Amino acid sequence: MQITPQIKQQLEEQKKHCFVCKINNHEIPSQIVFDDHTMSIFLDANPAVKGHMLMATKNHYPILPYVQPEEYNHIFGLIPKLIKETKKATLTTGANVFIASGAQAGQQAPHLLIHIIPRENDNFNYFSFTKSKVTPNQESIAMLAKNMNIMMQNHFSRQPASWQKEKVQAKEHLKEKKVLYADPKAVVTLPNYPQSQGHLEVRSPIEPSLIENLSEEDCAHLFYVASYAATAVFEGLGAHGTNIILKTGKSSDNPEGELVIHIIPRTPDDGLNFMWTPKSGAANEQIASKLRDRFFYITYKPKKEKVIDLDKYPHLLPGYKQTSTSKQNQPMNEDQPLKKLSPIERAILNEQN
Repeated sequence: MQITPQIKQQLEEQKKHCFVCKINNHEIPSQIVFDDHTMSIFLDANPAVKGHMLMATKNHYPILPYVQPEEYNHIFGLIPKLIKETKKATLTTGANVFIASGAQAGQQAPHLLIHIIPRENDNFNYFSFTKSKVTPNQESIAMLAKNMNIMMQNHFSRQPASWQKEKVQAKEHLKEKKVLYADPKAVVTLPNYPQSQGHLEVRSPIEPSLIENLSEEDCAHLFYVASYAATAVFEGLGAHGTNIILKTGKSSDNPEGELVIHIIPRTPDDGLNFMWTPKSGAANEQIASKLRDRFFYITYKPKKEKVIDLDKYPHLLPGYKQTSTSKQNQPMNEDQPLKKLSPIERAILNEQN
């Protein structure tokens, strides 16, 4: 969505009264576990399970379509690393990413919040889609397929990709699916058990199970397609809100460990309820500390030390005695393979320099 000066002014006014923005600015106390120039992540005060976190954009955006491309690519590009480190910190086997847009979908804050929920065999079955609640309308399906393809053509005209015209690989996990849209990095399919009229799934043709196996670009694109699918059902079907629900890895409501993003249109009479009962005491400093430790490695980049080839420069070794054939004065060629200096060798080099 293009943010005009008028919209920007409205967002800035909303920001003054937004409690999420106050958390981002450290005006309201919270257990922040990750923070960078684009977003912050903090433990949910009313968690679904232990380690349940909320990801919030630093800029004030009420819903997903407002997020600008550079921020979008950064935020959703980090999802694979965040989930990988979350699973290590919480000793879990899977994860959900949950986004609610609109009050009917369960959005409770005036600020876009992206839930990251660690999962295992935990009996948290709010996202268990094993029974159909509706019969799909074929005309609606045809309309959504047409609109998705138009939206994605427009997306690639704005953000062209070198891979967009590559052939889509028909992997085993997609062979039985009814496909509405496909490109080399994302496929939109119909679910086996639709929960509402217009329920869609977004899958990766690259990876069937673990989102942490996707690259930053692959994951960001997968969520771009999910966002467009949510817009398609919201506008095309007149929905009152939408839920975007990622499942990845094994959990009690994802026993096969599928990687899939569910797009679920919401209406007042749909009979769905994704609002969980919070677990008291699950948000604590111990799990916050573990998450901070793991997330540190996402942005930390160790400095590259200059190392010296000691076979070429033996004068740096202890006990070296110069001879007429030594290579002490030979210039160093940094293009040659190098060996890492030991602490003793580094001390000798520093002393000579």
